[in-house]
Amino acid sequence: MRRILQGLLTVINIGIGFPIYYLSIFFPKKKNLAVIGSSLGNHFADNSKYYYIEYYSKERNDLNLVWITKNRNLVKELKLKGLPAEFLYSIKGFYTALRAQKAYLSHQLQDINGPLIGGATIIQFWHGMPLRKIGYGGDWNDNSLSGKTKLFISKWLPYAYYMKCDVLLAPCAKAKDNYIEPFSKSFRDNKIKDNIVLSQQPRTLCFKDSYNLNKNYFPEADKLLELRKNYNGIISWLPTQRKLFNKTILDVIKDSGLDLGKMNEYCKNNKSIFVIKAHFLDFNLLKDITKEFKNVLVYPYSDPYPLLKFTDVLITDYSSVFFDFLLLNRPIVFMCHDLVEYTRRVNFYYDFLGLDIGTVCKTWESTVNVISDILKNHDEFVERRKEQLIRLDFVTKYNPLIEF
Repeated sequence: MRRILQGLLTVINIGIGFPIYYLSIFFPKKKNLAVIGSSLGNHFADNSKYYYIEYYSKERNDLNLVWITKNRNLVKELKLKGLPAEFLYSIKGFYTALRAQKAYLSHQLQDINGPLIGGATIIQFWHGMPLRKIGYGGDWNDNSLSGKTKLFISKWLPYAYYMKCDVLLAPCAKAKDNYIEPFSKSFRDNKIKDNIVLSQQPRTLCFKDSYNLNKNYFPEADKLLELRKNYNGIISWLPTQRKLFNKTILDVIKDSGLDLGKMNEYCKNNKSIFVIKAHFLDFNLLKDITKEFKNVLVYPYSDPYPLLKFTDVLITDYSSVFFDFLLLNRPIVFMCHDLVEYTRRVNFYYDFLGLDIGTVCKTWESTVNVISDILKNHDEFVERRKEQLIRLDFVTKYNPLIEF
C-alpha cells in the first residue's frame, strides 16, 4: 500500500511539474540572480549554508544569492539578519526561483523545487563523499521496470529526477572517479567528466582554527563552548540514516543494543558527554529520549559541522561524515552492529574494512572499550589517518567554475 501511495504521489508531482518546468525554461532570467537551498528545503545546513555565509561575509554586490526554503521560521531568521531569503510556497518565492540564472543545492532538486529551476544552471555541491554506491549503479539500475522508469524520467522529465544538475562538485580525484557512474544520468549533456569539478566542500571551512562560529549564523556556538568547558571529552555519535532498510534512528538504537543508562554512567565516570546527532531525516524523533540523563545529549541543531569541530571522538558507521572528520585527524570508531546485513545489501566504493583509520566494532561494549583506550591517549590510528588523508588528497580551494 505504501509503495502504491508513493507511486501515486510521484505521478501527481510529475503531472503538476510538467507545465511549470517548461514555463521555467522559457521564463526570462534576471542577470546575477541565484537561488540556494539545502536539506530538502527544511534546514539551514550543509555545503549550501557555508557557501551562503562565505558569500555574504565578503564585500560583494555582483550577485543576489537568495536562500529558498519550505521553512517559514528560517525565512524570518535570515531576514532578521539582513540576508535575502524567501518562502518557496509564496508568490515571491515562486517568482524568485523562476527568475534565477543559477541554483545551488546540497542534496537534491527538492532542496528548492525541480520544476521551478528547470531553466537555471544547477550547481550541485552534494552532501558528502559516499562510502556506499549511490545513484545509478548503486541505488538503482535499468534492469527492472522501476529502473527503466527512472531512466525515462532522468532523460525526458529531468525536473523529477532528484540527482539532475549541470555542475557537480567532488572533493578529491577519487570521489570524482566514483561519481562518474552514479551521476551519469544527471547531466543535460554527455560530458560527464567535464561536468564534475574538483573543489573544496564549503562545509569543511569551519574546521579551520581561524573560522569564527559567528553567533549570528551559529546559535549552537554557546552550547558547544559550554560542553567544552564542562566535560573533558565530547564523544559524538553520527549514524547514517537507514531509509534503505525502512529504519529510523530509534530502530538503530534498539537494534544495536545501545543502553543509554549505561552510556550515561560511563560518561559520568569519565567526565565526558555522549552526543547523539541524528540524520536530518530523523531529526525530530529523539526529543525526549535523553532528558533524564546529564551525560547523554541529543544534539538539537540540524548542522553537524560545528559539533564535529568540537568533537574529541567520532563514532559513526557507514556515514561519509568520517571522510570530512579525517581533516581534523581525531579518533574515529566505527560502530557497525549490522555490518553483515548492510554489506549484503549495498556495495562500497572503498574497501570499508581496509580503510584502517579506526577500529570497527559490532557491539557497544567493544566500542566503549576502544573509547576508554582513546581517552587514555592510546590512539593507534594517528599515523594511519594521516596516510589515508594524503592518499585522498582533498582539494582545499573553490573551483572557479562554481565561484560567485
